[in-house]
Amino acid sequence: MKSKPRKSPFRNKSPKKGEHSNLHPHVVISGYYGFDNLGDELILRVLVDELKSHQVKVTVLSQNPKKTALEYGVDAVKRTSFIDIVDALAQANLFISGGGGLFQDATGPMSAIYYGGLIHLARFFEVPVCFWAQGVGPLKSEFARKMTSSALRKCEVVTVRDEGSAALVEVLTGEEPEITADPVWLLNVPRKKSAVKAGRRKKDTPQASPWRVGISLRPWPELNDERLQSLADCLKQLACQQERPVEFVLLPFQKQEDTHLLEGFAKRLTPCPNASTVMASPETVLETVGECDAIIGMRFHSLILGLLQNVPIYGLVYDPKVAALLDMFNLQGARIAELEQIDALKIHEYFNSYSSVDLRPMKQQSRRNFRILKRLLAIPEAELVL
Repeated sequence: MKSKPRKSPFRNKSPKKGEHSNLHPHVVISGYYGFDNLGDELILRVLVDELKSHQVKVTVLSQNPKKTALEYGVDAVKRTSFIDIVDALAQANLFISGGGGLFQDATGPMSAIYYGGLIHLARFFEVPVCFWAQGVGPLKSEFARKMTSSALRKCEVVTVRDEGSAALVEVLTGEEPEITADPVWLLNVPRKKSAVKAGRRKKDTPQASPWRVGISLRPWPELNDERLQSLADCLKQLACQQERPVEFVLLPFQKQEDTHLLEGFAKRLTPCPNASTVMASPETVLETVGECDAIIGMRFHSLILGLLQNVPIYGLVYDPKVAALLDMFNLQGARIAELEQIDALKIHEYFNSYSSVDLRPMKQQSRRNFRILKRLLAIPEAELVL
């Protein structure tokens, strides 16, 4: 979807600072990095790999700068160190805010304050800002809306990953942003040849291997004890409908938050005579998703990783971004507030009739994120890798 011609505040042009006369422009990146959240770390991986392929110097604002520097081969500074941030910005040609869902107040007001403040700080040092591949909202408080609006108006370019975010940005600023897609659609993962249908035995095996169902949950106010129990009861019923053993694989996408919740959920899944439960380590979640035969997930990126690896997905909708993803591909799911009505038989039938989806449009949309960065950093089109 192309946006209309823009007036200020989205200037949508190459930055003036330094005019990139240097061969190695310097980019500072801000996001929810260094918190062991796999979805955000995958975004950073895709972004950093592309920038480094063009000899761009990268500095990441991170909660754990030593770990970030080691894992990505970049410079990293503490995201709360004002002195280090100012020093990085003083040397920067571009400030990238994103990706991910940074401007929201579902988890409190500080997110919009922090990320908006960084954009204002970058502009104080005359560093151009790219608001990059973000999901915006929810923004329930007037303060968060004003802070987000003010920050957006400071940006050279604004790209968002979905139409809902684009509509909110237009309400806040009167300007249309570029609609792209989540950067993780471009993650290089091995694509499974075919999905294994629920209840069907694999051929040429003397004994049926388990039907592996990946479960992704995250803490959320609406996900109370009663709804967790309803979900567990549904999964146990689903296991009883299978012709072969079932293995529930618990997938912690954010180590500290998800692991504790999933450990408690595992107790609700037992006893179940036809099923076993295992916990994936946070370090192996990416690979483990690809080894599953189905994914039932809350985490947005658990569903994207399933789609990327041709694993059937069923979404647990806690946020509009999850609902939008399911609607985009006409896939099924259940709202967290309606888990009491979740139906194991319908899920069983859904997985048996599941068909692979065409991801090429999403990948094409996601590549626009990098074409925009290419323009801002004066990287020739022919050198664009992704």
